Amino acid sequence: MVVRSRVARTKGENLMAIVFKLDSTTGEGTFIRVLRDGRPFGKILDAMGLYRFYEGDREKLGGAALQDADLARLKTAIQSRYGSPRR
Repeated sequence: MVVRSRVARTKGENLMAIVFKLDSTTGEGTFIRVLRDGRPFGKILDAMGLYRFYEGDREKLGGAALQDADLARLKTAIQSRYGSPRR
């Protein structure tokens, strides 16, 4: 399942997309990959009912950038925090 979010940038710039894509690896199991501008940006892991978003490709114990028990709210928080144009 892929969910796209588009955020308008200032005049003259392209739209930027935050995309959520279900993914899995043998070592990590199932997770949601977060793509920004088509490139890997982070991942969401389910830790016994608490969804945690980690920037980058490696998660650190206690290092979740955002977390929420509700996946939809977490996705909205990611879009709000990281979906705006980079400075």
